[in-house]
Amino acid sequence: MLCALWLSPSAYAQSADTTRGSAQAEALFVRALTEVFLEDHEQAITLLDRVLELRPREPAVLAALAESHKAMGHSAEALYFAAEAVEHSRDEPDFYLTLAKLQTETNQPEAAIATYEALLRLTPANTAALRDLGRLHERTGQYEEALRTYQQLLELDPENAALLLRMEAIYARLGDPTNALRMLEAAVATVPNERTLLIRLGMAYRDAARWPDAADVFEQLVARDAGDSEAVLFLAGALDAMGETERAAILRNGLQTTDSPEDRLRQAALLYAQIEDNPDAADEALHLLEPFAEDDNAPTEALFMLGDLLYHARDHGRAAEVLMRALDDDPRKPGVWEQAAASFFYDGQIEEAIETTETALLLFPGQVGLLRLQGYALAKAERPREALQSLDKAIQILAEDGDQPKVHARLLAFKGVLHDELGETAEADAAFEVALEVGPGNALALNNYAYILAERGERLNDALAMAEEAVAAYPDNAYFLDTLGWVYFKLERLDEAAEAIERAVAADNQFPILLEHLGDIYAAQGRDAEARTAWERALDLDPDNETLREKLSGR
Repeated sequence: MLCALWLSPSAYAQSADTTRGSAQAEALFVRALTEVFLEDHEQAITLLDRVLELRPREPAVLAALAESHKAMGHSAEALYFAAEAVEHSRDEPDFYLTLAKLQTETNQPEAAIATYEALLRLTPANTAALRDLGRLHERTGQYEEALRTYQQLLELDPENAALLLRMEAIYARLGDPTNALRMLEAAVATVPNERTLLIRLGMAYRDAARWPDAADVFEQLVARDAGDSEAVLFLAGALDAMGETERAAILRNGLQTTDSPEDRLRQAALLYAQIEDNPDAADEALHLLEPFAEDDNAPTEALFMLGDLLYHARDHGRAAEVLMRALDDDPRKPGVWEQAAASFFYDGQIEEAIETTETALLLFPGQVGLLRLQGYALAKAERPREALQSLDKAIQILAEDGDQPKVHARLLAFKGVLHDELGETAEADAAFEVALEVGPGNALALNNYAYILAERGERLNDALAMAEEAVAAYPDNAYFLDTLGWVYFKLERLDEAAEAIERAVAADNQFPILLEHLGDIYAAQGRDAEARTAWERALDLDPDNETLREKLSGR
């Protein structure tokens, strides 16, 4: 504030010394300060200009002019007079602060940093300067410097919990969880009864897999309030991780529950937040949320959680129904639209999946996840041209962003498959080649390209190299092993073909094409009985496959 500045002892004494010989200047200065107090800065500037004519380079007058010009919005003039005040009074901290704040406000952070550093050389324990300098370092991305500045401030104010938490956030940003946790521990030590900080500390210990420490923190909270459901559930999760499952179960069972929807929703939300750490939390949350599926007035939050849990439990039909109800209430979540469309897709409701993506893309045009799902669904509905249009939109967005090479390569590979199915081999090959440029070593692109070349009987050595690279990346993937075996088959390397596809079937014996390929290889080796057995097993899984019936009838 201006009054505080001008009534500070050093500035006032300096003003008295320099104006004693001029009653007129002193009187004008007092009148100017009065106008400042009355917020008539225009009149104050007029008076201060007259004072400055009588007392040139007077620091107090220069600083007052800076403040009044600032109040009038005259940034350039304010900066000029503030700099002049510092120039002509090197030992007045308030003048430095005024200049540094003006430099900060006019987007001159480096100049402001230099001014604060000069001030701190003059008054090293100036906490306001240290605080503002630290924030400037943060603003300019100089996080290490910010930490050094805040450390100086912390030495002057060691129990400043807000400062400790600020330093915690910077360490976290720098990827230094050890020091971030150290700052959080220190903050908790300064305010040991703050529940929110204790919860954060316990969760930080949990994230660092320091389960005994996490349990100790949550024990404190439960000891204070046995009805603190959140603390009880976090403690139970820590105990589970420590192998104390019986005690964890006792704690969970001891939670007081009611039949009220509010209580069930609250407990379900707490469990939902623990799913990554507690494998039983999903089932418990699902149990609590199930009644909301039949409640026409169910809270939207409950429906979102229930739909997500049903989706991950592979109950896709119910997941789609619940998620669409939630989206009717709150359609602002593109990720939930994508999950709803995927639920329809995996449930075999392909037209509903297409319709859901169409609606969602009206709300959220350009969402890659929605365009990808739309492409898959249109392809499944045997509408490949439309599928390619959706994929091309997604691919264009990914090419511009450049930050999801794996997804980009996968979509290009799928585009290659669709072009191949349409007999457009040049376009298919081009899509695969770009996929492997975008995502070198992308196993899915390598596998699919290799399989298509094998089916065509073209570039079999290239196909073999790609199939081998895919299997090297994922040695137990049944589909990649099948492709490798099929390329060997096309190369007439039958023993290697049989070995690869036998491994594929061992990894997944419920996929009919693997068994069919195995039968084909056995037949080529003259192992007719084994070929017949493999084809029969494939037909059991795919009873409408006429090709298999023809193979069996010929044996």
